[in-house]
Amino acid sequence: MKLKKSRVIFLLILIFIAVKVFQIRLLSSENIIVIDPGHGGMDPGTVGINQSLEKDINLDISKKLYKKLRLKGYKVVLTRNNDEYIENIERANLANKKRARVFVSIHCNSIESDNHTNGVQVLYHPNRNDKVNNLHNSVLAQEVLDSILLNTGAVNKSIVERTDLIVLNQTKMPAVIVECGFLSNKQEADLLLTKEYQNKIVNGIIGGLERYVN
Repeated sequence: MKLKKSRVIFLLILIFIAVKVFQIRLLSSENIIVIDPGHGGMDPGTVGINQSLEKDINLDISKKLYKKLRLKGYKVVLTRNNDEYIENIERANLANKKRARVFVSIHCNSIESDNHTNGVQVLYHPNRNDKVNNLHNSVLAQEVLDSILLNTGAVNKSIVERTDLIVLNQTKMPAVIVECGFLSNKQEADLLLTKEYQNKIVNGIIGGLERYVN
């Protein structure tokens, strides 16, 4: 009986040590997450069919994402936390300076001539290994998209390669742009203004990030 108890205690000690080692790895400086609320200041981004401004929705979602990630123990940096204009190269440079583990830019989509299209899309720079590990940006993009779709039930607009976007081609870590929905679609534009739907998007992004980082 004493032998069994000692084995149990030994196993518990091993589990405790393993958990602590995992937490140290998870919260290391290599795992800073940079959240980038797209647009801002004099650049409103897309103006929704319901007159919503993309820059405001981006910031709302980003702040919620920031708070939830912080509560989970991650180190998080926002490229902006108010309505200010920041050059895209400055956003990329900030992430590089912080040696971020991942970079996530929050945006909304729009098609001026089409108010029917809706759904979530994730953009990434193709065929480039990051400098933290060997996974491609497409892996991060797919993980984040799959998790958002699971949480929101939104239409799958797929992951899309983009080589022309500064926050994707100038960042030195896995980087994605999350297009949270189409502001040219009335139903989706209205949803994106609600805290409930924004939180679903946030939970989806976090789920994708955790699967990727861990």
